[in-house]
Amino acid sequence: MFKPFSSHFGLPHFQLIALLVLATIALVAALHVASPILIPITMAWLLSALLAPVIRYGQRYGIPPTLSALVLMGLLVYGVVLIFLLLIEPAEQWLQNIPDVVRGFREKLSEFSGPLSNLQAVTEEVRQLYILGDGDKMTPVEVKVERESTLGSFVLANLPTLLAGLTIVVFLTYFLLAAGDRFLRKATQLGANLGSRRRIVRIAYRIRQDISRYLATITVINITLGACVALAMKLLGVENALLWGIMATCFNFAPYVGAVVMAGILTLVGLATFPSIPQALLVPGVYMALSVTEGHMITPMVIGRRLAVTPTAVFISVVAWGWLWGVAGALMAVPLLASFKIVCENVPQLMPISRLLDNSSPKRQRRFLRAR
Repeated sequence: MFKPFSSHFGLPHFQLIALLVLATIALVAALHVASPILIPITMAWLLSALLAPVIRYGQRYGIPPTLSALVLMGLLVYGVVLIFLLLIEPAEQWLQNIPDVVRGFREKLSEFSGPLSNLQAVTEEVRQLYILGDGDKMTPVEVKVERESTLGSFVLANLPTLLAGLTIVVFLTYFLLAAGDRFLRKATQLGANLGSRRRIVRIAYRIRQDISRYLATITVINITLGACVALAMKLLGVENALLWGIMATCFNFAPYVGAVVMAGILTLVGLATFPSIPQALLVPGVYMALSVTEGHMITPMVIGRRLAVTPTAVFISVVAWGWLWGVAGALMAVPLLASFKIVCENVPQLMPISRLLDNSSPKRQRRFLRAR
């Protein structure tokens, strides 16, 4: 009698595959539904991993983690509030000026569209004939459109959700930083014997060190790119250069997609700033030159090939997390993917996944595995 080939779990393979598909669908649905809670929790974890080296550095000089965490979170909240107050007004003005920018872009394009202008003239003549044939005199009506405060109204409408999310991020980050190595020491109790406990501690320390180093490096690179973009915009004569520099820093956490979105925004900025299209396109052109230099030269040279992730995996991660959690998910996609790859590198059972995500050569991968 025929018996289906069984898996390691004692189930036929088609049943196991069906269970995995159902579990994946349930996980995706849970991530989407619980996004108001999971997004600030994930942000807090990434922030704590980024700031943890500062806490450990303070411990060397006898500074308690609770005090260091309190000072760090106070400075972080002060900096975020200060930047928000500095940029809210220019950002609001640009959002209100977008219709005027689009209208000016259409006028500039009309200079190059001779046949289209003739077609518009014919359309106007037909409209005048229709008015004469109707016999009624049409009286123009003046319409005044009052533009609402787009950014301000959005902030006010979502103020409770934003405050709740920020509160979770601030307090959870503080608790994670103040705990220090407490969780790591408790993790040693998971081992069955002394050897397994030492292995758990070694793997946990390595994961924490690699994740902190990666997040710190990427953050410094993105801030440097934002500073270069702000300086370039200032030299080009673009207003609110600080705003565009900070936006470039944030969008650079989402490779490829963030660069395209930022280039589109700077295209509108250039059209609103300069009278001719070639001059306007210089603004996104300079940004793309800086972004390509950072992405293909600076970042690979600084973080090294071992922490590099394949571009396909990066793009899929940005799209998937952006679909699940919106802009916040897209910005956290690459740090989450890199953290997952680091965990896979240090857990023997998950090393095949890390090799799948690794962007280095097979020879370099084998050398890394032998070193482990």
